[in-house]
Amino acid sequence: MPRTTTSLRTTHDHASAGRPSSRLVLAGLPAAVALVAVLSGASATPAGAAVRPAPCPTVGRTLAKDTAPNLRVWREGTTMKACTRGSGERRHVRVLGPWSPATQVAVGDGTVAWTTATRSDAGVPSDRIDTVDVASGRRWLRTSRAAVAREGVAAAEDRVVRLLTTDLGTAWVTARGVVGLAVESVDEPATSFYADGAPADVHRSGRQYFLGDAGPTDAATVARGLRFVVGGEHDGCGGSFVHRLRVPAFGGRPVASFAFAELPAPAGDECG
Repeated sequence: MPRTTTSLRTTHDHASAGRPSSRLVLAGLPAAVALVAVLSGASATPAGAAVRPAPCPTVGRTLAKDTAPNLRVWREGTTMKACTRGSGERRHVRVLGPWSPATQVAVGDGTVAWTTATRSDAGVPSDRIDTVDVASGRRWLRTSRAAVAREGVAAAEDRVVRLLTTDLGTAWVTARGVVGLAVESVDEPATSFYADGAPADVHRSGRQYFLGDAGPTDAATVARGLRFVVGGEHDGCGGSFVHRLRVPAFGGRPVASFAFAELPAPAGDECG
């Protein structure tokens, strides 16, 4: 089968045979006896009946949602929460933290990233960025310095103008035009940064990458075009999926593509 290259992106209650249901048994008992049966743990659900998992809450005001898996982020007053539930699975509800009108929220692949407005030690408005895997509750990113470090320049506070996330990475652009990416796990062999068809240097500090400085003038334009894409070579017998962040052109630099993770593509049943 020929291999293909893709680039896309951008988750009754029935009584047992011959026996009356528990509900009918209780209905036929005197009130006092029925009360004792309920308090002692008697169930109105037949033994062995499947219990449908509770859906995610619908209260509050929805801030963001996603599918595959189903995910909803909402606020109740100034408290932000999230819930995810796969088909036939139990739900996972998390309290994320405080919400304000300045909060930005991004969702993808069961993951939530959001900003929290803060101020630097000098009183300058800035944003903290958090990322959480909702099912496990694991917070794999928290940074109060959105302007990520680069060669010879320390990380600094800044406001975030665009935020996006997947289960593998969270990307953003700051008001000063700094493009940053934090990854859930560093995949060094898969890491490559291409601009104008040629490899380019990229600075990494821990699990955060500095991917360019567009400056305040081009920050909004770069933010609008920033996106995750998935490509690679695969067919029915396997291959790989390569996860990239596409960074729009700015200044004199052309469109750039940063590959940060490569995952195996499963083999299908048709593969002999």
